[in-house]
Amino acid sequence: MRRHQAALAACLITVSLTAATQTAPGVTPGRWDSTGTVTAVEMPGMPPDALAMMKRRPINHSYCVTKADAESGSKGLFSEGNGDCAYEKFAMANGRLNAAMLCKGPQGNARLTMLGSYTATTYETANITVMDGPQGKMRMTTKMRGKRVGDC
Repeated sequence: MRRHQAALAACLITVSLTAATQTAPGVTPGRWDSTGTVTAVEMPGMPPDALAMMKRRPINHSYCVTKADAESGSKGLFSEGNGDCAYEKFAMANGRLNAAMLCKGPQGNARLTMLGSYTATTYETANITVMDGPQGKMRMTTKMRGKRVGDC
């Protein structure tokens, strides 16, 4: 069961990364790189060494933002390939991001909140994910940073 919890936590980090790296009008198209770090995890029965490993290992993600992506905004981009997720709140304007999303899955539901800032070529977010699962409630906080690194 602990192995499943660790896998789920890794999946939630990926969801956090994906959510934080979506685009909005004013974001420059091109290749973007992002790095996420786990800052805290509260999970029933999680061994301390598993938490230490999660905090040590940054999660890197690269993706291409097309002109159409940049013009369409991020709300519609997140749901592709990430399961049954829907925004409960989404505001990305004037350099600030404030969003909340609910993802439903077979292991339980996860709620992701994101607060951050962005420019045309960079972003920074603080994310909190709370999941209800078979072992109880899990809470994970992550920090994400991203930047445009060139053309696609």
